[in-house]
Amino acid sequence: MRWTKYLIVLFSICLVFSCSKKTSYFYSSINSVEELTLRGAKNDSLKVYYNGSNEIENYIPDTLQPLLHKKKIIKMVIHFMYDSLGQHNFEKEEGKKFVKNLVSHANKRLRENQKMNLPLGNDTPVLPLGYQYKIVPGSDQKGDDGYYFHNDEELYWFCNKGKNRNNYSRTVIKKYNVGGDSLLNVFIMPHHPDSIASKTYKAHGTGIALGNSLKMSGLYHRKKEGFWAFASLLNHEVGHILGLRHAWIANDGCDDTPKNPNCWDQFGPPPCDKGASNNLMDYNNSQGSITPCQIGIMHKYMTKYNARQRKFVRPDWCKLDTSQNIIIDKDTHWKGEKDLTNDVVVRAGNTLRISSRVSFAEQSKLSVDPGARLILDNCWLHNSCSSNWKGIELIRTEKDSSIIEYLGKVRIENVQAQEEI
Repeated sequence: MRWTKYLIVLFSICLVFSCSKKTSYFYSSINSVEELTLRGAKNDSLKVYYNGSNEIENYIPDTLQPLLHKKKIIKMVIHFMYDSLGQHNFEKEEGKKFVKNLVSHANKRLRENQKMNLPLGNDTPVLPLGYQYKIVPGSDQKGDDGYYFHNDEELYWFCNKGKNRNNYSRTVIKKYNVGGDSLLNVFIMPHHPDSIASKTYKAHGTGIALGNSLKMSGLYHRKKEGFWAFASLLNHEVGHILGLRHAWIANDGCDDTPKNPNCWDQFGPPPCDKGASNNLMDYNNSQGSITPCQIGIMHKYMTKYNARQRKFVRPDWCKLDTSQNIIIDKDTHWKGEKDLTNDVVVRAGNTLRISSRVSFAEQSKLSVDPGARLILDNCWLHNSCSSNWKGIELIRTEKDSSIIEYLGKVRIENVQAQEEI
């Protein structure tokens, strides 16, 4: 606290010397090594410890502050697997059209989150999911549209039971992966030929999530059912990739996904006659609902700086959006990590406390109005796009000034040199 007071006095002196009859400004830029050393931290201890940045509740979208939770785009590429003769899967153009429509319908379902069926009479909020898929080129080569076709006698088929079981195998992923971890690779694979040869075998739609890739099977053999029939399968498997577990179990990490008997619908024998889940991560005939806790989990992994899932999210947070500002007009505490695209303004009489990593878009700034307070509490403010932002703008008038306080370990990086402002 002694150093906090020292820093406040230091900023006050700077503001006094710049004082005039008009509003004056001061931009704060801290060199992380020197500043941490100033307050007694060791030079080799630059890791920032965020207060509560791992808590799921800090990533649940705030509908009153939509600019803090802008839509995220998941970049994906599609692989079609064939035998050595190019058989047992869609014709190329047919397959591209089928999957394009499938992804479009999956996105539609994500935009139309439903109210939870369970528990009966629940008041679980229905929040926007805040993410969509987009098929993108995996390279900058001419003609690359994000669709790839592979003839491979050894790896083209999918099997999740029996002696030929390969659902957990990553061999096909390692061989044909495009973009490393920066793209979500989706493999469309036919069922094993021995399975299809059996008259009693049902070529059901199935899939499995493996790291930043997933396998889907049954699409070709059941294509007459239409692309829409596999949208929930895609969303379910991506849900696993984004950190979700099956919701019918007791330890999925969420209090708003009640344990249930995993009924397909409400027309089965007891206890299914009393109601069935419609949650995406249960197996049911709807799979149309995602709870606030589940949304928080997914956004946590799409936002955490070192999370593997963040790598295939399109970095739309790099460019500054000047159409509107993020206004802090009540006392606010940011605990979850954030990637912002708008300027932030803390209004007079209010406090913004930051205890997390926050990335600011290029040329953006954090402004603190006279009579407002900014508390930097074990946080890291930076630009995550290899560019610069303008830093913290402390505004002072003849009658009042803004206040900034530093607590714990604070890093402020990638701030544009003051003479360039």
